[in-house]
Order: sequence, then structure tokens, then C-alpha cells
Amino acid sequence: MVICHGRIGYVDGNIVRTSMDKVIYEGDIIGNTNISVFFDTSDDPKIVVKATINLPFGPPIERYMLAEFAATSTRGLFAYGVLMKKFIHIPHGRIIFDSWNSDPDSNPATPFVPYSRSVARDNARIATAGTGEGDIDIGISQVYGTAAVGSNSFKGLKVSWSGQVGPKDPNEWDPSDKSALWMKDPPGWKVSTKTEALTTGFTATFEEITAPSEAPTEPRWTIEPLTTSGKSGAGHAAKVTIGSPGQATRLELGELILAGNARLTIQGDVTIHLPVENKKSLEIRDNARIEMTDDATLTIYTAGDVSVKGGSTFNETAAPKDLQIWGTAKESQEIEFRDFGKFSGIVYAPNANITIKGGSSLYGAVVGKSAILKDSGSVHYDESLTDFDGGGGGGPASVSYVEELVGEERESYLSLLDF
Repeated sequence: MVICHGRIGYVDGNIVRTSMDKVIYEGDIIGNTNISVFFDTSDDPKIVVKATINLPFGPPIERYMLAEFAATSTRGLFAYGVLMKKFIHIPHGRIIFDSWNSDPDSNPATPFVPYSRSVARDNARIATAGTGEGDIDIGISQVYGTAAVGSNSFKGLKVSWSGQVGPKDPNEWDPSDKSALWMKDPPGWKVSTKTEALTTGFTATFEEITAPSEAPTEPRWTIEPLTTSGKSGAGHAAKVTIGSPGQATRLELGELILAGNARLTIQGDVTIHLPVENKKSLEIRDNARIEMTDDATLTIYTAGDVSVKGGSTFNETAAPKDLQIWGTAKESQEIEFRDFGKFSGIVYAPNANITIKGGSSLYGAVVGKSAILKDSGSVHYDESLTDFDGGGGGGPASVSYVEELVGEERESYLSLLDF
């Protein structure tokens, strides 16, 4: 039995302090614990703990622990560019992962910044809650940023020769991370562990999604398919507009298919519900395009499968947060981007298998059950999504680092625990 008598926590600047002043263990052994939660130069909290046990004979026993957290419990659902329940596999080909910020001034009233090489950054974030060896297998792909695995060992990440996880600029690497790759275990392991590019023991919570119950607006399509196709080879395209500027539009469709140079323009605040499962509900193919006017938003709830392929473009005219796909399937769902398809937006589909292949490019963030990436292509994480929850709850929380502090490691934390 353990009896604790604690002190209520209090705030001291950017530090929250609390303690358990009298912890009585078996045999009337008394201990106490001081705890400080603090923020240094980052937005991620750290916790430092000093535990003392006063023995009947001899000096007291003291232990110090430090834990660092990725503060995604207070951030959005899209704190990672690619987040999967089970695994992220790149069996062949080379995929580039990097980042940019579409809203660098944090002002939604100013125009968004589209991705380009001139604004690219190396803050890509990929993660999986899978705990098996190689649940993130990037092969020869380049992750200019960080990876997090559910495994408690580095074996949760597999990297082949010429693949890497870490800063794009080699000058930002520690020499030990780059040297003698043939002697590493496994050989060729090029991961910037010195810059903490790899986190183990990652955990995440995946929320099930339910479509809102608002009734469709008039005029409307209900359960009927919306299919349109441009005239093949004629240089013309079928054009369809959904919504009106400054107005909210709610549609319920059996499917939405655009093909053959078709153009769909979104105006105002548009929500589309595709409730039918076990079918391809949303398909953009053969150079079709979905475009959004200024101040337009598009939110899609789909229980069916999604496909963007054949050189088609799904939003190049609005920030990724303004185009949202929410997967509502309870069992399984397939979402694919292939054959040079382009998608700019966010995908949250916790039961979906995600496929990205054939030179396709994604701009924004994607959350699902598993991801397979093939051939060439790229994933560009929009850092402005870090705090974005899509109107839902908080995002996944993770402990990024834990260690016992010994010797001189304690000195910089002693003042935090002196209260």
C-alpha cells in the first residue's frame, strides 16, 4: 500500500509545479516527489521529476527523470503529414517527403502560399502506431524531416541504401550519422538520430468519423450520381458549378465522378455526403479538375472508395485546409492517388488503405490505416495544419523522449525542482 499527500500545482511563468510531499510506502518508508512541467524554446512540453526515498538507515535515494512530449494532444488531427494506424511501406521507387507552410503569417485573410521549391522546408513528419519491425519501410526514399514508430526500438524503421530520414542539408547532420554507413547495423542506415529525426514508442488515437446530419439544401441531388465528362479530343470540357458565393450548400450523392477534362467549380461553403459503402464513390480521372473560387471550401464525407488518377487535379486554387475528405467507412476503405494525379487537401480516413503511386503528388496531410507508396512521387506536408483539428477534438499525443538523469545531466534541471 502507498499513501500519498500532495500539494496542488501552481504556475510560475512558463513552469507548472506540483509535488507529492509525503509518500508512505510499506514499512513506514517515506518519500516525496517534485514535478515540473515546462516549456523551453519549443511549443512541446517537458516534464522533469525528482523522487526521493528516505530510508531508516543511510542517505536518501534520489532519482531524476526527464520526459519530452510532442504536444499533439493539444494540436490538431494533422500534426503529421502521413500518419497511419499500421504501416507505411514503399516497396519500390523513390518518394520525396518535405514540407512548406501555406499560411506563414497565421492570417487566414491573406492569400495562401502554394508549394514551390523556393518555400520548401525539411519539416516533413511521418508516423505509424504499428509496433512491428519495419512498420515504416521507406526503401530508398527521402524523408526531409522526422519519422515516428510505435516500436520501442529503431527496428520499427527500415531504410535501404541511399534512403534517408533527417535534414535535407547534410551540413545539419552530425558526422557520426553520415560516416561509415557500411559498418552500421543495418548497413546503409542513414538516419539523423543525433538531430532526433527518429522517435520510438509512438502512440496515437484515431477517431471514428460520422457524417453530420444536416439536411441537404435546395436545389439538391439526393442519392443520385453526379457524373460528367468532357468531349474526348475536342478540347472542350463539361463544366459544372456547385454552390454559390457566401452561401452554404449541402448535397447527398450516390457518387461523384469527373472524367475526360471535366471541370467542377466549387463556390461558397460546400459539403458533400457520399454515404454508400463498398463502391467507388468519388473518382477524378483523365485530366478532370476540381477548382475552388476565392473563399470557397469543400468538405466531403465518404463511406466509399476514392480515386484521383490520370493527370487529374483535385484543388490547386485553395489552401489544403479548405478541401477536406473524411472517411466514414466502419470496416474498410480504399483511397488511391495514381498516374500523376495531384491532390491538395487533407484526408482523415482511419479505416482506409492509402495508395500513392505513379508520379502522384500530395500537398497537405493524410491519416489512414495503412499506406503503400510506389514508383516516383512526392508528399508535401503543410505545416500550417499542425494545430488544425478540422472542427473536431485534439490530435494524437506522443512521448518523444524519456531518460533517467544522472550526474551532470541533472544540473540544468535542479532549479526547476527546488520548491
